[in-house]
Amino acid sequence: MRADIVGQWVGASRPLNLNKNISTPADHIESILESIGLRGGLEEERVKEAWSTLAGELIAKQTTPVSLRRGCLTLKVLQPTMRFHLEQLKPNLLRKLQQELGPDNLTSIRFTIG
Repeated sequence: MRADIVGQWVGASRPLNLNKNISTPADHIESILESIGLRGGLEEERVKEAWSTLAGELIAKQTTPVSLRRGCLTLKVLQPTMRFHLEQLKPNLLRKLQQELGPDNLTSIRFTIG
């Protein structure tokens, strides 16, 4: 009798609802991607492939896409002279990449030496 009274008071006699307040990663992934600037989640491989195709073999060997955050594509460039050359080509490269990846996904390009 005592166990029944304690069980009723504590609620131990009722089974636990294991699905209460549980969510899957899929419930939150879109908001996380948008918060870091990916807006719909461009795949890294798609960005790298688009860059190597549009930049050409010579430039693609000298550069590596590092990140795409808030619409800004950061490219690591091996040599300062190549960086200067790419700065001159930046408007044309940006236009071509926007056609390939979408103007909302890519708004600017930044070059770093490394």
